[in-house]
Amino acid sequence: MSSAPTLEVPGYQVIQFLGSGARSTIWQVRDRQTEQVLALKRVVKRHATDSRFLEQAINEHNVGSQLDHPTLRHIYSIRRIKRWLSLREIHVMMEFCQGETVQTSRPSSVAQAVGIFLEIASALAYMNARGFVHADTKPNNIIVDSKGGVKIIDFGQSCTMGTVKPRIQGTPDFIAPEQVHRRPLDARTDVFNFGASLYWTVTGRPIPTVLPKEGSLTLENGPKPLPARKFNPDVPEALEKLIADCIEVSPPSRPASMNEVASRLSLIGRQFSGTGGNGS
Repeated sequence: MSSAPTLEVPGYQVIQFLGSGARSTIWQVRDRQTEQVLALKRVVKRHATDSRFLEQAINEHNVGSQLDHPTLRHIYSIRRIKRWLSLREIHVMMEFCQGETVQTSRPSSVAQAVGIFLEIASALAYMNARGFVHADTKPNNIIVDSKGGVKIIDFGQSCTMGTVKPRIQGTPDFIAPEQVHRRPLDARTDVFNFGASLYWTVTGRPIPTVLPKEGSLTLENGPKPLPARKFNPDVPEALEKLIADCIEVSPPSRPASMNEVASRLSLIGRQFSGTGGNGS
């Protein structure tokens, strides 16, 4: 790709190129009819093995278009482009979300992190209640704007409850053991991804995760992360315990739902409020 990529989309004014990922580019566009500013994800099949990237884009639309929550990025429409009767390109029209990811701009305090992740927990609880697992919660998929607004993005790996993926999908530092071992995914998978993300956010360090090495690893022999307070003494004991519970290797040992996580995190947040800690 050139340093100054260009794109033309019928019915839209392309404002600017925002970034790129695996076989995808993101653009800020304006609907010429409604004047609405959107984000456009363009996914192009360049090789025969790229079909999975098209599938993820279609999946993002299929899942995201069924969700309506202020902390979940809205997904509006999809455009399929064929050449010689073969699907070659996907355009997904999405909510334009301003701000920075937690990955690039970590919260300045534990109190601020708790506030952000309370929003995330509530949104994931809503998603789970609708029958979906996000399955890729991570700091790079959480955007915070200048006013503190929070958005979860990227539903490319999301699925219905109980799905067994045909291949390992997830981000190594945040992936749950059942994702690695291709077992059924449910709300407790989101609990694990959430806990791993919160651990990274308050410590600046990833947890060790269970990844296959020559087929020798099992769910029971994954390495244990060090307590969060070892790296950040500002983490209260209740938060350290919640994180540890979320990242238990065995799903039944974790909180059963994101509602439970949100409830516990809300109590922790009140401790900060009671001491005047607002994270600003």
